[in-house]
Amino acid sequence: MGTLFTTTWLLGLIFSSFVPTEANQQVFLSSNDAHGLLSRQKRRNFLLEELRPGNLERECREEQCNFEEAREVFENQEETWKFFRTYMVDTNITANVCESDPCWNGGTCHSTPDDYSCICKTGYTGRSCEIENDACASSPCKNGGWCQLQSTHYKCLCEAGYYGQNCELGPQDCSSHGHTCDHFLPYPCGKLSVPLAIDDSDLILRALIGDQRCQRGEYPWQVLLKHNDEIVCGGAILNEDFVLTSAACVNHLQSFTVVLGEYNLEVDEGVEQTINVSRVHAHSRYSQMTFENDIALLELVTPIQFNNYTSPICLPETDFAEFFLMNSEYGAISGWKMKQGRVEQPVLLGVPYVPYIKHAICEGVQSFPIVYRMFCAGFEELVDPLCSLTRGSPLVTNYKGVWFLTGMSLGVDKYNCNKIPVYTKVSRYINWIKKIMSQTRSGQVTNYTSS
Repeated sequence: MGTLFTTTWLLGLIFSSFVPTEANQQVFLSSNDAHGLLSRQKRRNFLLEELRPGNLERECREEQCNFEEAREVFENQEETWKFFRTYMVDTNITANVCESDPCWNGGTCHSTPDDYSCICKTGYTGRSCEIENDACASSPCKNGGWCQLQSTHYKCLCEAGYYGQNCELGPQDCSSHGHTCDHFLPYPCGKLSVPLAIDDSDLILRALIGDQRCQRGEYPWQVLLKHNDEIVCGGAILNEDFVLTSAACVNHLQSFTVVLGEYNLEVDEGVEQTINVSRVHAHSRYSQMTFENDIALLELVTPIQFNNYTSPICLPETDFAEFFLMNSEYGAISGWKMKQGRVEQPVLLGVPYVPYIKHAICEGVQSFPIVYRMFCAGFEELVDPLCSLTRGSPLVTNYKGVWFLTGMSLGVDKYNCNKIPVYTKVSRYINWIKKIMSQTRSGQVTNYTSS
């Protein structure tokens, strides 16, 4: 009823405009002028046009249309432009397509006589910037986290102490315990309790001089493995129940002990602890031929008692280790100097400047394949002592004052270590380590392989 009334009213209005009145008789055109009017081009947006649905013939054939009107018909940016490019040639018109704002998501439009282009903001692509190809464009990671693009989604690599999808939660686990990090704990992982007498500016000098003896408490996570009172290897404390070492060191041994808090092998400092090993979890795919998967987790009979000279190293998350830690300039390594199975230097040594080497350079140094679970660190001037330290020695990396475990020196002494030492990349075994520790605590003991 309302539609009928509106239509009747409009028709009445049109009809009344043609009825001669005293006011409008003076504005009637002559016969010639009237014919000239009828021959003129039809106006766009003719009366009642907006009440009718979009029609290509009406919009652009009967009348001259613009890009926006054509897009209303096609409802698709690409199809509209295909039509409009031909239409401009046929009708001999020029148009500034940018007036119709064809670029989406903040893109900047540049118009040419027969085309246009969009300069897209970071994170968007496509002819009209309609495709979001970078989920990191909105900076979703909080607390200094780094956004990593993964196909159509993203992953946040959190700084030490934070976790959650967007690194919005924290602080993170400081050890491999699975407990929330408490910086008020007396011996948190990766932190030194004894202040050092040397600053970072002297690291390179100290690394190159002949005596790399470290201070007591400088590497409190360092352990010594013994078999029948003979030194076998080194290792690193992960928490009060587990120590990480090389598979080659323990693969054929029936029993051995772990010595913690050791510094000078010839002196009893009164803080050493000797604990038996209850179970050995050597990697089941360890190869004596290729040195792959040279890693083992030792479960201790009794818990370690932490003090200023005995505390755990932090176990990093995989992405954090590979994208942050191993992109650092250098790491540090510790151990006792051995020559032909005998102790040459009884005091714990520390090399605080061990540069990371690119994989391509590392591959050309050794006769065996350097797989993605290995890496090289050091340079020729540091071959001695690096190649003389106890096998299974931990290589650690500092990040904002916290030390993380990134490598273990190979437990074999048969490869050529005359140029650059090779290490097992710990980051590739994080899931393997955590799985063993969690299942061992729950009473499940099996032989594991790396995940």
